[in-house]
Amino acid sequence: MLLEIEQPTAPGTVAELGLDLGFVADLVLKTLYFAGNVSGSELCDRLAMPVNVTGEILGFLRRERLCEVTGGAGLSPATLHYTLTTAGLDRATAALAMSGYVGPAPVPLDVYFDSVRSQSVQNVELSRDRIEDSLSELVLDQRTIDLIGQALSSKRAFLLFGASGNGKSTAADGLRNALPGNILIPHAVQVMHQVIQVFDPSTHEIVGEPNTRNSAGRMADQRWVLIKRPLVFAAGELAASHLELVLDDVYKTYEAPIQMKANGGLLVIDDFGRQQLDAAYLLNRWIVPLEKGIDNLSLHNGARFQVPFDVIPLFITNRQPAELADDAFLRRIRYKIEIPGPDTDRFIEILKRDCQKNDVAYDDKGANYLIDTYFRKAGREMRGCHPRDIVEAIAAAASYQGTDRSLTKATIDEACGNYFV
Repeated sequence: MLLEIEQPTAPGTVAELGLDLGFVADLVLKTLYFAGNVSGSELCDRLAMPVNVTGEILGFLRRERLCEVTGGAGLSPATLHYTLTTAGLDRATAALAMSGYVGPAPVPLDVYFDSVRSQSVQNVELSRDRIEDSLSELVLDQRTIDLIGQALSSKRAFLLFGASGNGKSTAADGLRNALPGNILIPHAVQVMHQVIQVFDPSTHEIVGEPNTRNSAGRMADQRWVLIKRPLVFAAGELAASHLELVLDDVYKTYEAPIQMKANGGLLVIDDFGRQQLDAAYLLNRWIVPLEKGIDNLSLHNGARFQVPFDVIPLFITNRQPAELADDAFLRRIRYKIEIPGPDTDRFIEILKRDCQKNDVAYDDKGANYLIDTYFRKAGREMRGCHPRDIVEAIAAAASYQGTDRSLTKATIDEACGNYFV
């Protein structure tokens, strides 16, 4: 059973951050380097640290004559303004040469491990109704829906295959909503005095506004972000480098690999078998993580460390499974589910939905003409994408010509004449 996740309590001292004093001091100095003359309150916001912890560090830096007060009112560190001294500028420059990370204070690796385990996707309880709702945008037969539900409920890697245009990627996108609950992830994780950025605003969807206090009424640790369980997509551009830490050589910062960003959710490898790296390499790279729940990564200096691997991998391909890898590899993917093209009844249902979405007047005669002329007589296999594409073309032509949006022989011929070439 998945327990309700409690927002961690904010640290009360530097020691409670779980980070080395020198590391935190350098992070504050680097922040001051870019911020210039800044208030203690703004520093707290930038560092995601409470005022008492930020004030403790600023007091240390002042005693070391690395920063100084330039103004403000009152006695609270939050209301004073700070800037670097000459010595502080030198120290900040040296720190930036080692690591260019500037942002919210990271959490220690062991704390991240504990967090992932406590929110594991393996503990999520899935219901049939929820899975069916997540796939409601598609018109699939019940057997296919049930197989997808069983595969997702297994919490193991699975494969969706079949001809393009039948909704494999749409199904994967919908399955995000099948995973209940939200999770907390850190902005960043510290490993061996290096910082790995985990939170990615282009990948992770924030839930609501940051809580200033947790359910116990205590100040919440702002180093954590509440997000929906992630759905991370990787397609044909996926390369071997994306499975490892990404080091920015200029700024000397690390970005988490895709599988680390996907922890607690779904990792979708779309167009599987057409990546820059072959399918066997990808499966081989993840054999141990899939079985052990732990991934091995390396820093640029060769130092290796472990991170949690808590994802449900979903592979999507237009190819037959046997074309991707040998039997030994494919056995590790227990569910291999074909997404078939629609039969006539499902094709008509999709057509009706797309007509409604695009304000095109549906007509049975037009639908029968479309199917008979451009599929049965043409010997063309029906795909789930065909109704959408044809109806959208009819709608576009009607908007341009200023005519009624309707499913007639004339509008169908015009749309299909441009579409099927």
